[in-house]
Amino acid sequence: MTRRLRRLRRAAVLAGTLLAAGVAQAEPEASDEGGRGDADAPIQTLTLLGYERVRLPQGERMGLVGGSLLFNAGAGWAFGPAVYGAATGQRGGLFVAGVEVQHRWQFSPGWTLATGLYAGGGGGASAPVGSGLMLRPALTVMKDIGPALQLGISASAVNFPSGEIKSGQLGLALAWRGGFTHLAGEHGGAASTSSGITGLGFDRMALTATTYRFDGAPRPAAGLAGARAERRFANGWSWGLESAAAARGDAAGYMEILGTVGASFAPWPELLPTWRVGARVAGGLGGGGAVPTGGGLIGKATGTMEWSPAPGWTIGGEYGRIRAAHGDLRARQAQLWLGIDLEPGHDGRTMPPRVVRTEWVAVLQHQARVLRQDGSRQSLDTIGLKLNRYVDDFVYVSGQAHSAYAGHAGAYSTGLIGAGIASRPGTPVRVGIEALAGAAGGGGVATAGGAILQGVLWAGWAATPRSEWRLGAGAMQPLRGSKATPLVELAWSRAFGMSGW
Repeated sequence: MTRRLRRLRRAAVLAGTLLAAGVAQAEPEASDEGGRGDADAPIQTLTLLGYERVRLPQGERMGLVGGSLLFNAGAGWAFGPAVYGAATGQRGGLFVAGVEVQHRWQFSPGWTLATGLYAGGGGGASAPVGSGLMLRPALTVMKDIGPALQLGISASAVNFPSGEIKSGQLGLALAWRGGFTHLAGEHGGAASTSSGITGLGFDRMALTATTYRFDGAPRPAAGLAGARAERRFANGWSWGLESAAAARGDAAGYMEILGTVGASFAPWPELLPTWRVGARVAGGLGGGGAVPTGGGLIGKATGTMEWSPAPGWTIGGEYGRIRAAHGDLRARQAQLWLGIDLEPGHDGRTMPPRVVRTEWVAVLQHQARVLRQDGSRQSLDTIGLKLNRYVDDFVYVSGQAHSAYAGHAGAYSTGLIGAGIASRPGTPVRVGIEALAGAAGGGGVATAGGAILQGVLWAGWAATPRSEWRLGAGAMQPLRGSKATPLVELAWSRAFGMSGW
């Protein structure tokens, strides 16, 4: 009974966070009458990066890096997704993903005080996180150092209620202000050519398949599946974010999150205008799956080649090296990727741009009778984020990430990509179905190499014209190995119009 009460309390904390986010974001929704996709006023955003040293049992210290993307909800409130990961120490591979809510006051010109609460799930690197739920209340003082940048000091408490980590510490924070531009109108309507880049500024999304051959290993030891979001510039430079997880081989549970910078050029612009070669460097956090990344800080350098066979589509390949800053990881990387332009109306080739429905979905998921590596079966709970992009009125593609917060599976995470079919938006009640594939691992869960399949049938109720509460049911199946695992989920979605084709 005590265990059940703890589980209900954890679910209530996370469900309350989703509810607060949904109510806050529902208020500023603008009317999207008509089919013209003129740009609405951008939603103000705050991107926050932080670093702090967390004390683990027996005095061990772990450097924790956090990244949050907070959307302004009015009256000083902001909320959004956030992820924390180990960067120094010996816990490379510890990741926790969830939701952060923050309130900000400007108490003096150029000075801001922010209070925040983060709730999420995850773990890794054998850290004593229990079932994975992490709570982090924080107080941060920020000083403006430019029109968009702030630098600050934070005081926070990192607590894993079902684990052994309970630490208070000071940290450093860097924040910059931005905007999330979205469009009015319905899917398929014409977008204004003067709208500019919509969303968070990324204009290409790529699905990646990567192989690592570790130095000294007789065969490829890890195959990863992932995705990369990029912003490209006319001079050939680009920057982006990418994430991947082990889907086959000997490293189930390995995960990485990286920032990237690249440059490319067309050797023969007249003969082959869309064939480009270049280089890319990346740095960030990685670990898990017994991959020796030390504290978790890793870097990559690769040569790149890409070609666009049709407007809006690109295929590419990369080859290079990856290494850990403080661990023994040394490996060669080979990668293939398929990219799709998110903003083809602004690439100089595909006109005119159109309004494309895009959904951000926060989700709590309960999986029953999950097979563990010791042969037992027990339930677990995850918190996650979905990004859905519609290709017509009914069909959408989806990218998803989920991390455990209850069920004695701290460090269990999944990354999924796939497609869904749903009834037409704009009705009070909708239904849909999703089919997904991806990678999972960690937390003592048996995933037979990491590759999984997942299907979900859902029904949604429109709380506002642009937001829905959804209830879903389905199953998760390792590609090789055990029986399917039943699951149910509760989700809240918010739809935006983006520039597309």
